[in-house]
Amino acid sequence: MYFNYIYQITILKVEKLFIPFLVSCVTGGKIVLISKVNFVLLRLKQKKQDMITSVKLMLNKSRILNNGSYPLVFQVIHNRRKKLLYTGYRMKEEVFDESEGKIMNGVGSTFTATEVVKMNRELRKMRNRIDTRIRQLERTREEFTVEDILAQSAFGTGKPQFYLLRYINAQIERKQELKKVGMAAAYKSTRSSLAKFISRPDVRMSEVDSAFVRRYEDFLYSNGSSGNTVSYYLRNLRSLYNQAVADGYHPRGEYPFAKAQTRSAKTVKRALSRTDMQNLADLNLENEPELEFARDLYLFSFYAQGMAFVDIVLLRKSDICNGVLTYSRHKSKQLIRIAVTPQMQGLMDKYKTENEYLFPIISGEYASGYKQYRLALGRINRHLKKIAVAADIKVALTTYTARHTWATLARDYGAPISVISAGLGHTSEEMTRVYLKDFDVSMLNQVNSMVTNLSK
Repeated sequence: MYFNYIYQITILKVEKLFIPFLVSCVTGGKIVLISKVNFVLLRLKQKKQDMITSVKLMLNKSRILNNGSYPLVFQVIHNRRKKLLYTGYRMKEEVFDESEGKIMNGVGSTFTATEVVKMNRELRKMRNRIDTRIRQLERTREEFTVEDILAQSAFGTGKPQFYLLRYINAQIERKQELKKVGMAAAYKSTRSSLAKFISRPDVRMSEVDSAFVRRYEDFLYSNGSSGNTVSYYLRNLRSLYNQAVADGYHPRGEYPFAKAQTRSAKTVKRALSRTDMQNLADLNLENEPELEFARDLYLFSFYAQGMAFVDIVLLRKSDICNGVLTYSRHKSKQLIRIAVTPQMQGLMDKYKTENEYLFPIISGEYASGYKQYRLALGRINRHLKKIAVAADIKVALTTYTARHTWATLARDYGAPISVISAGLGHTSEEMTRVYLKDFDVSMLNQVNSMVTNLSK
C-alpha cells in the first residue's frame, strides 16, 4: 500500500529524503533488488505509458462490405483499451493513404476531387474534436476511459456537420455490430433509395425538411412503389432522423414528418380452407424437390401453430427436449412451447441436417446467414406461387398464409382467443383480436346473407 501513495511525492523530494533501502520484486520469476527511487521511477514511467492516448484514422479491415470497400474509422486507444469511431465514409483500400491519414483522389477512386477535399476537411474536424476532448479530459480529470473520450454527448456539443447518407452508413455499421442484421438491412435499402432520390454524393441533414420528405414521397410513388413500401421507407428515414437528433443534431423549423404518411395500410389477410390444406398436403411433388421442400416448410409452419418462417430458419436441434419444441419468437421474443406432433417429426426426419439447425436453409451464425435467409424467403414464396397453381388454390400462397390459416381454423373450431394468442406468440390478446378481425369476411358474409334474405 505504501507505494500507492509514493506517486504523490515528486522525484526531487524523494531524492532529497533518499534513505537507501532495498525492496524486492519478482520479475520474470527472479528476485531483483532495486532502490526505492528506481522503483518509483519505474512505476511512474509505466503509469505514464498506460495513460498515453493514441488516435489513428484507418480502414476497419475486419469488416469488408459487399462492394469490396471498408468503413473508415478513428481508432482510439487509451489505457490499453480500444474503441472505434465510425466516420460514416466507406472506401476501397487503394483510395485511402493510411500513412498520411487522408483520402486520395487517384486511380480507382469513385469520388470527385471536390468530394475528396470536403471529406478530408470533415475528417480533420473530427480529429480536432477528438484531440480537444482528450485535452479537456486531461485538464479536468486525473483518470478517464476511452468511452469518456468518444462519449456521444462530447461530440454533440461541438456542432458537428451531419450528412444524411454518411450518418446512415454509420448507423448501418452500428446495427451490424449489435447483431441487429434485420434493421441494418432495412437501413441499407432505405439508403439505396435515398441515394437515387438525391442524385448527389450526400446532403446535409438540415436539408431534410417537410418539403424534402414530400418530394421523396412523390419520387417513390412515381417509381412504382406501393403505399406500404412508401410508408416503410418513410418510417426508416424518420427513425434515422430521430436518432440523429438524439446524437446531437440540432434541427431548425418544424418536424419534417409531421404530415408524412408513415402508417401501413391494412392488407387483406387470406387463409386457406381445410380442403385447400388437405389438397396441398396430398400434392405429389416427388419429381420437383425444390417445390416439395417449399410445400413441406409451409406445412411445418401450419403444424407448428403458424410458426413464422424466420423462426423455422432459426430452429436448432437443441430446441427439442422430451418431445417438446421450445423457441423464442424472433419478432416478439415471446417463449413458445409446442408438443412435437407426428406430422412435425416426419418433416424434421425427412430434412435431417448435419449442422445444428433443424432445416437445411442457412449455415453458420444467423448474422452471417441473414442474406441466405432473405434469399430463401424469396425463393420459397416464388415456389409457393407455382404450387398454388398446381393445387388449384385461389388464395395467394405465401409463407405467412400458413400462420393466417392456423389462426383462422383454430377460431372456427371454437378455440378461445387466449389459446390462439399463446399459439401465435402475441404479447397481448388484444393484438390477437385485431389480427383475427382482419381475416377474410366469408363467415360474416354468410351470416349477412341469411339475415337479409327476406324472401323466406
